[in-house]
Amino acid sequence: MAKMVVCMLAVFCSLLYSAAAVPFKRVARDTGSQQTVSDVLHASLRKTNEVISHTTTALGSINTVHFSGTGTSSAGSLLLDTLPSPDTFIRAEDIETSAIEDSEALQTLKSQLHIFVKHLQRVQLDQVELKADDSTGQVQTALDHVTVAHSKTKELQISLNVTANVMGHALDGTNEQLEIPPTNSHYNMKLRAFITFRDYETFLGHVADVFAQLLERERSP
Repeated sequence: MAKMVVCMLAVFCSLLYSAAAVPFKRVARDTGSQQTVSDVLHASLRKTNEVISHTTTALGSINTVHFSGTGTSSAGSLLLDTLPSPDTFIRAEDIETSAIEDSEALQTLKSQLHIFVKHLQRVQLDQVELKADDSTGQVQTALDHVTVAHSKTKELQISLNVTANVMGHALDGTNEQLEIPPTNSHYNMKLRAFITFRDYETFLGHVADVFAQLLERERSP
Protein backbone atom coordinates (compact mmCIF):
# COMPACT_ATOMS: atom_id res chain seq x y z
CA MET A 1 0.00 0.00 0.00
CA ALA A 2 2.81 2.38 0.97
CA LYS A 3 4.61 1.61 -2.31
CA MET A 4 1.46 2.45 -4.29
CA VAL A 5 1.12 5.82 -2.53
CA VAL A 6 4.78 6.62 -3.20
CA CYS A 7 4.38 5.72 -6.87
CA MET A 8 1.29 7.87 -7.23
CA LEU A 9 3.08 10.81 -5.61
CA ALA A 10 6.00 10.36 -7.95
CA VAL A 11 3.76 10.36 -11.02
CA PHE A 12 1.89 13.43 -9.74
CA CYS A 13 5.10 15.34 -9.12
CA SER A 14 6.37 14.39 -12.55
CA LEU A 15 3.23 15.77 -14.18
CA LEU A 16 3.48 18.97 -12.18
CA TYR A 17 7.07 19.44 -13.26
CA SER A 18 6.20 18.80 -16.92
CA ALA A 19 3.33 21.29 -16.85
CA ALA A 20 5.51 23.91 -15.21
CA ALA A 21 8.21 23.33 -17.78
CA VAL A 22 5.89 24.14 -20.68
CA PRO A 23 5.31 27.91 -20.96
CA PHE A 24 1.66 29.10 -21.26
CA LYS A 25 0.99 30.70 -24.63
CA ARG A 26 -1.44 33.62 -24.86
CA VAL A 27 -3.28 34.08 -28.14
CA ALA A 28 -2.52 37.55 -29.40
CA ARG A 29 -5.44 39.64 -30.64
CA ASP A 30 -5.33 40.16 -34.38
CA THR A 31 -5.54 43.92 -34.47
CA GLY A 32 -4.31 43.99 -38.04
CA SER A 33 -7.66 42.72 -39.37
CA GLN A 34 -9.68 45.49 -37.71
CA GLN A 35 -11.28 47.78 -40.29
CA THR A 36 -11.21 51.54 -39.95
CA VAL A 37 -14.05 53.89 -40.91
CA SER A 38 -12.07 54.90 -44.00
CA ASP A 39 -11.64 51.24 -44.95
CA VAL A 40 -15.34 50.41 -44.85
CA LEU A 41 -16.40 53.64 -46.56
CA HIS A 42 -13.94 52.98 -49.37
CA ALA A 43 -15.22 49.40 -49.67
CA SER A 44 -18.84 50.56 -49.80
CA LEU A 45 -18.00 53.19 -52.41
CA ARG A 46 -16.23 50.59 -54.53
CA LYS A 47 -19.15 48.16 -54.19
CA THR A 48 -21.65 50.89 -55.07
CA ASN A 49 -19.76 51.73 -58.26
CA GLU A 50 -19.71 48.04 -59.14
CA VAL A 51 -23.49 47.82 -58.70
CA ILE A 52 -23.94 50.98 -60.77
CA SER A 53 -22.05 49.35 -63.63
CA HIS A 54 -24.25 46.23 -63.55
CA THR A 55 -27.41 48.32 -63.16
CA THR A 56 -26.55 50.45 -66.19
CA THR A 57 -25.91 47.29 -68.21
CA ALA A 58 -29.23 45.77 -67.09
CA LEU A 59 -31.11 48.98 -67.91
CA GLY A 60 -29.61 49.07 -71.38
CA SER A 61 -30.50 45.43 -71.93
CA ILE A 62 -34.10 45.97 -70.76
CA ASN A 63 -34.42 49.01 -73.02
CA THR A 64 -33.08 47.12 -76.02
CA VAL A 65 -34.97 43.86 -75.50
CA HIS A 66 -38.36 45.24 -74.43
CA PHE A 67 -38.51 48.70 -76.01
CA SER A 68 -36.14 48.40 -78.99
CA GLY A 69 -34.04 51.18 -77.48
CA THR A 70 -36.91 53.67 -77.33
CA GLY A 71 -37.33 53.73 -73.54
CA THR A 72 -36.91 57.22 -72.09
CA SER A 73 -36.30 58.75 -68.69
CA SER A 74 -39.75 60.33 -68.91
CA ALA A 75 -41.53 56.96 -68.63
CA GLY A 76 -44.31 57.03 -66.07
CA SER A 77 -44.45 55.37 -62.66
CA LEU A 78 -47.22 52.89 -63.43
CA LEU A 79 -47.59 50.30 -60.65
CA LEU A 80 -44.49 51.64 -58.92
CA ASP A 81 -45.88 53.86 -56.21
CA THR A 82 -43.86 51.78 -53.72
CA LEU A 83 -40.55 52.94 -55.19
CA PRO A 84 -38.72 55.62 -53.16
CA SER A 85 -39.31 59.10 -54.53
CA PRO A 86 -36.17 60.81 -55.89
CA ASP A 87 -37.10 63.74 -53.66
CA THR A 88 -36.30 61.57 -50.64
CA PHE A 89 -32.87 60.39 -51.82
CA ILE A 90 -29.98 61.31 -49.53
CA ARG A 91 -27.51 63.57 -51.33
CA ALA A 92 -23.86 64.45 -50.81
CA GLU A 93 -24.76 68.02 -49.83
CA ASP A 94 -26.88 66.63 -46.98
CA ILE A 95 -23.68 65.19 -45.54
CA GLU A 96 -21.46 68.14 -46.45
CA THR A 97 -23.77 70.67 -44.78
CA SER A 98 -24.69 68.36 -41.88
CA ALA A 99 -28.35 68.80 -42.83
CA ILE A 100 -29.01 65.36 -41.36
CA GLU A 101 -27.15 63.13 -38.92
CA ASP A 102 -25.02 60.28 -40.25
CA SER A 103 -27.23 57.73 -38.48
CA GLU A 104 -30.36 59.09 -40.20
CA ALA A 105 -28.62 59.15 -43.58
CA LEU A 106 -27.43 55.56 -43.26
CA GLN A 107 -30.82 54.38 -42.01
CA THR A 108 -32.53 56.02 -44.98
CA LEU A 109 -30.03 54.43 -47.38
CA LYS A 110 -30.68 51.02 -45.85
CA SER A 111 -34.46 51.39 -45.99
CA GLN A 112 -34.52 52.62 -49.58
CA LEU A 113 -31.97 50.05 -50.72
CA HIS A 114 -34.17 47.32 -49.24
CA ILE A 115 -37.16 48.63 -51.19
CA PHE A 116 -35.15 48.55 -54.40
CA VAL A 117 -34.02 45.00 -53.64
CA LYS A 118 -37.65 43.93 -53.41
CA HIS A 119 -38.42 45.60 -56.74
CA LEU A 120 -35.38 44.03 -58.39
CA GLN A 121 -36.56 40.65 -57.16
CA ARG A 122 -40.00 41.25 -58.67
CA VAL A 123 -38.44 42.37 -61.97
CA GLN A 124 -36.38 39.19 -61.97
CA LEU A 125 -39.53 37.07 -61.54
CA ASP A 126 -41.24 39.06 -64.29
CA GLN A 127 -38.36 38.39 -66.67
CA VAL A 128 -38.63 34.67 -65.97
CA GLU A 129 -42.30 34.78 -66.95
CA LEU A 130 -41.60 36.89 -70.03
CA LYS A 131 -38.87 34.47 -71.08
CA ALA A 132 -41.39 31.63 -71.22
CA ASP A 133 -43.18 33.38 -74.10
CA ASP A 134 -40.02 34.55 -75.87
CA SER A 135 -38.93 32.60 -78.95
CA THR A 136 -35.95 34.83 -79.74
CA GLY A 137 -33.92 34.15 -76.59
CA GLN A 138 -33.39 37.88 -76.07
CA VAL A 139 -35.24 38.03 -72.74
CA GLN A 140 -32.69 35.59 -71.31
CA THR A 141 -30.05 38.27 -71.82
CA ALA A 142 -32.10 40.82 -69.90
CA LEU A 143 -32.80 38.24 -67.19
CA ASP A 144 -29.10 37.46 -66.81
CA HIS A 145 -28.22 41.14 -66.33
CA VAL A 146 -31.10 41.68 -63.89
CA THR A 147 -30.01 38.64 -61.88
CA VAL A 148 -26.44 39.90 -61.56
CA ALA A 149 -27.60 43.38 -60.53
CA HIS A 150 -29.88 41.86 -57.89
CA SER A 151 -27.10 39.65 -56.54
CA LYS A 152 -24.58 42.50 -56.39
CA THR A 153 -27.15 44.70 -54.65
CA LYS A 154 -27.46 42.16 -51.84
CA GLU A 155 -23.69 42.40 -51.45
CA LEU A 156 -24.06 46.18 -51.21
CA GLN A 157 -26.60 45.70 -48.43
CA ILE A 158 -24.02 43.76 -46.45
CA SER A 159 -21.35 46.37 -47.13
CA LEU A 160 -23.69 49.15 -45.94
CA ASN A 161 -24.44 47.30 -42.71
CA VAL A 162 -20.74 46.75 -42.04
CA THR A 163 -20.04 50.43 -42.70
CA ALA A 164 -22.78 51.57 -40.33
CA ASN A 165 -21.57 49.16 -37.65
CA VAL A 166 -17.96 50.35 -37.84
CA MET A 167 -19.17 53.95 -37.73
CA GLY A 168 -21.08 53.10 -34.56
CA HIS A 169 -24.63 53.28 -35.90
CA ALA A 170 -27.17 50.51 -35.30
CA LEU A 171 -29.66 50.28 -38.18
CA ASP A 172 -33.17 48.89 -37.76
CA GLY A 173 -35.13 46.72 -40.17
CA THR A 174 -37.52 49.28 -41.66
CA ASN A 175 -39.63 47.96 -44.57
CA GLU A 176 -38.42 44.38 -44.02
CA GLN A 177 -41.94 43.03 -44.73
CA LEU A 178 -42.45 44.95 -47.97
CA GLU A 179 -43.84 42.84 -50.82
CA ILE A 180 -44.26 44.00 -54.43
CA PRO A 181 -47.50 42.72 -56.01
CA PRO A 182 -47.32 40.92 -59.36
CA THR A 183 -49.05 42.04 -62.53
CA ASN A 184 -50.64 39.91 -65.27
CA SER A 185 -49.84 42.40 -68.02
CA HIS A 186 -46.66 41.68 -69.96
CA TYR A 187 -46.43 45.31 -70.97
CA ASN A 188 -46.57 46.38 -67.33
CA MET A 189 -43.84 43.86 -66.52
CA LYS A 190 -41.61 45.42 -69.15
CA LEU A 191 -42.44 48.95 -68.02
CA ARG A 192 -41.83 48.04 -64.40
CA ALA A 193 -38.40 46.68 -65.29
CA PHE A 194 -37.43 49.85 -67.12
CA ILE A 195 -38.70 52.26 -64.47
CA THR A 196 -37.19 50.25 -61.60
CA PHE A 197 -33.72 50.18 -63.11
CA ARG A 198 -33.95 53.79 -64.29
CA ASP A 199 -34.76 55.02 -60.78
CA TYR A 200 -32.31 52.58 -59.19
CA GLU A 201 -29.47 53.91 -61.33
CA THR A 202 -30.29 57.45 -60.15
CA PHE A 203 -30.48 56.31 -56.53
CA LEU A 204 -27.11 54.54 -56.71
CA GLY A 205 -25.48 57.66 -58.13
CA HIS A 206 -26.50 59.54 -54.99
CA VAL A 207 -25.39 56.65 -52.76
CA ALA A 208 -21.94 56.77 -54.33
CA ASP A 209 -21.78 60.53 -53.79
CA VAL A 210 -22.78 60.10 -50.13
CA PHE A 211 -20.09 57.51 -49.49
CA ALA A 212 -17.53 59.68 -51.29
CA GLN A 213 -18.49 62.69 -49.15
CA LEU A 214 -18.30 60.68 -45.93
CA LEU A 215 -14.92 59.32 -46.99
CA GLU A 216 -13.61 62.79 -47.82
CA ARG A 217 -14.76 64.08 -44.44
CA GLU A 218 -13.18 61.13 -42.65
CA ARG A 219 -9.83 61.70 -44.34
CA SER A 220 -9.83 65.45 -43.69
CA PRO A 221 -7.38 66.52 -40.97
